[in-house]
Amino acid sequence: MILLFDLDQTLLDTEGLKNDKRSIFGISAKEDNFHNELLFKKKNINYNPKIHLQFLRESGRIKNKAEEKIAYSQHQNLIKNIDKYLFPETEKTLARLKKQGHRLILITLGNPSLQKSKVNNSRIKKYFEKIIFETKDKSQNKFIKQLAKHKKDILIINDKASEALAIQKTLGEKAKIYLVNGPNSKNIEHK
Repeated sequence: MILLFDLDQTLLDTEGLKNDKRSIFGISAKEDNFHNELLFKKKNINYNPKIHLQFLRESGRIKNKAEEKIAYSQHQNLIKNIDKYLFPETEKTLARLKKQGHRLILITLGNPSLQKSKVNNSRIKKYFEKIIFETKDKSQNKFIKQLAKHKKDILIINDKASEALAIQKTLGEKAKIYLVNGPNSKNIEHK
């Protein structure tokens, strides 16, 4: 069986990572959500900590370039220690699944530089046969479309119902979904 894993909020406690980032940046969750909407979602671009910090400096939240540089360095240290944010039993589960002969594939959405840093700094990287960094839409990824032609059963492990359903639609009937319970799992309108 092919197991297609999402990274953020599926294997990795991204909310915990965001909370620590907010502490470094000196902002609340509400401010972070507002900044994310204003700087990234409205412009249809992926999150970038450098752009966020520049905005905080330009708006007076960070006093100068030196403070901005320190905050960026502290954020980079969070990413270098990303294993701290793995959900409990993640590595053991991946090791067991790989040992059982399953093909493990990781597909993650977002800023490729940031996502690659997360993956490359994590000890779970070694369990995946293939790692895909997508910037727009996982369901339209070239590899996912090729995977649709394979005969093997596929299990999509994700925390976002809408994203998992879109991938399932691309892959066809052989794909099943295991939805991980989390802050994004119930964000979908069923028709």
